[in-house]
Amino acid sequence: MSELIWKEIHGFQSSGDYQRFERCILEEVRKGNAKEVPADPQYHRGEIYGGRWYQRSDCSEVWRLVPPDFPFRGLWEPVELTANGSGG
Repeated sequence: MSELIWKEIHGFQSSGDYQRFERCILEEVRKGNAKEVPADPQYHRGEIYGGRWYQRSDCSEVWRLVPPDFPFRGLWEPVELTANGSGG
């Protein structure tokens, strides 16, 4: 598994940059290194809602990928889970 994938990104440089990263995540899912999990629609860290959530297969970390929506440039970050396992 590429550890470079599991580094925070706060702002993609372009829509092409986002699309390339999204393909990398989907490849990790295809290989079994991650799986998509249901997103908590109430989760809004940084007042940003939405995105697709992925859980690493080698640990319990959950990350979210939020696409760019100008002027917002998108993000890839770990989800802060509450004690019951949902996004807080």
